[in-house]
Amino acid sequence: MCVYKYVIMMFEPSEFFKFLQRPHYQSTVRKKTNVFISALKIYFLSLLILGLINSLNITILSNFITLPIDESLTIPSSLSDKLWVYIIIVVILTPIFEEVIFRLSLVFDPIFIAFSISTLIALAVHKLSNGIFSIISFFLLFFLINRLASIFKSILFSFWEKYFKYIFYVLSLLFGLVHISNYEFVEVSQYFIAPILVFPQIAVGFILSFTRLYYEKGFLICIIFHVLMNLFSVSIFFLQNAKF
Repeated sequence: MCVYKYVIMMFEPSEFFKFLQRPHYQSTVRKKTNVFISALKIYFLSLLILGLINSLNITILSNFITLPIDESLTIPSSLSDKLWVYIIIVVILTPIFEEVIFRLSLVFDPIFIAFSISTLIALAVHKLSNGIFSIISFFLLFFLINRLASIFKSILFSFWEKYFKYIFYVLSLLFGLVHISNYEFVEVSQYFIAPILVFPQIAVGFILSFTRLYYEKGFLICIIFHVLMNLFSVSIFFLQNAKF
């Protein structure tokens, strides 16, 4: 009976929208559920609603302005003959990194905060240098931040509870807004529609942030959801560019 309960359980849309009005830190009331089933339910519901909204946005905007080029799935020349590496990066590694950065530390823990911040900085270092420096920076920062966060744990936890709604809003919005970098803007006017273009990602950011907090294993659900989303996008990309 308990197993059946966990399988069918999924948050109600009303719970989600009520939470958005006044986010609060759910440290003790997180729900148990079947991880994969819940991820699938949230995925299909989001895909249906956000896919429709995105299609309408693009259709309407294209009648008034030249849309920027979406380069989110462009295959780097260095990986053109290693598509399996490209797929692993886009479908598996990118979702994990993004969830660690934007979702992991929503549930307070010094280790989670250390992971989120050190991963973000290590990825930035990787953009500017080779892989070995990013790995070194990750471990050094993780040790330092985890140590400091552990020492000031009570102060940080009080801060998390007091200002949680701002943490929730900022991380959710940033997740969506960073996807603006997926586009190549060639006209100044295109920047004004950027928030509309990434609205689906902003909405997904809020959905996943809520999922992270609502479920006991919310972080794992977020990763599965994110992997499914990227897998769908990559599949569509390959089908559109396939040479039959």
